[in-house]
Amino acid sequence: MKMDLGTGFTMDTQEILRTARIMVVDDDDDLRHVLLIQFEREGVAALEQAETMEAAFAKIDAFAPDILILDVQLPDGNGFHICSRLRAQGFEKPIIMLTGQDGEKEVIKGLDTGANDYIAKPMRFGELVARIRAQLRQHHASDDARFAARGVDFIPADKSLTCSEQKKTVTLTEKETLILKKLFRVWPETVSRASLLSQVWGYHSDVTTHTLETHIYRLRQKIARLSDNQLIETTTTGYRLSKGEDAEERA
Repeated sequence: MKMDLGTGFTMDTQEILRTARIMVVDDDDDLRHVLLIQFEREGVAALEQAETMEAAFAKIDAFAPDILILDVQLPDGNGFHICSRLRAQGFEKPIIMLTGQDGEKEVIKGLDTGANDYIAKPMRFGELVARIRAQLRQHHASDDARFAARGVDFIPADKSLTCSEQKKTVTLTEKETLILKKLFRVWPETVSRASLLSQVWGYHSDVTTHTLETHIYRLRQKIARLSDNQLIETTTTGYRLSKGEDAEERA
C-alpha cells in the first residue's frame, strides 16, 4: 500500500519503518525487550533503548531517533520533563507517550509539553505500529512541504531556494536548510540564537554564536541572488523571517 502525502510525495507505508530509527524510553525491562523484538521483526532500521531519564539524555543526541516512544513514569523523573526539555532544545521529531489506562490528565499534560500522540498501557503492538507510521508519515510530509515568502520558494527536502520569476535556484547546505526551516515553522515568532544552535548543531555542542552568525550571513547572500527582499531579520534575541508578505506553507 502506498499513501500520497498531499505534497507530491508518495511513501510505501510498509517501507517507512525500514528506514526509521526508534528509541524506547521505559523502565519496564520486559516491555522494552518485547517491543525491541517486535520492532526488529517489523524490519526497523535502528533501535535504541533507555530505562531512565538520565540514560535517555545520554543516548538521544548520538542516536538521533526519528521517533521517541516515551513512558510517563521513570525512576529518576518523568516523560513530561523529557518531552518539554527536548522541545525547548529544538527536537522536532515525533514523540509518542505511554500512559496508564486511566491517564486522562497524563494525556493532556503530555500533549501540552509537546508530545505528538499517546497510547495507553498495556497496548496492542499493532496499534502502536500504526501510530508510529502515522507520525512518521506526517513528519516526512512536513519536510516535503513547499514554503513561500516574498517571491521565494523553499523546499526543505530539496535543500533549495527558488525564484520562479527569475527562474533561478540556489542550493542550500544541510545546516542552512535546518535554519530556514525553523524560521518558517515558527513565523512570525523569533527563534532565539540558543534554540538555533541547539536545533542545528546538537544539544551538547560547543559551537559558538559566531558560527551561527556566519551561516546566517552566507544564507542571506544566497537569498540575495534570488531577490532584493531579505528574508531573515535580526532581532534583539535571535532571528525571524522579515516582515513583508505573509509567509505561507503550500501543499
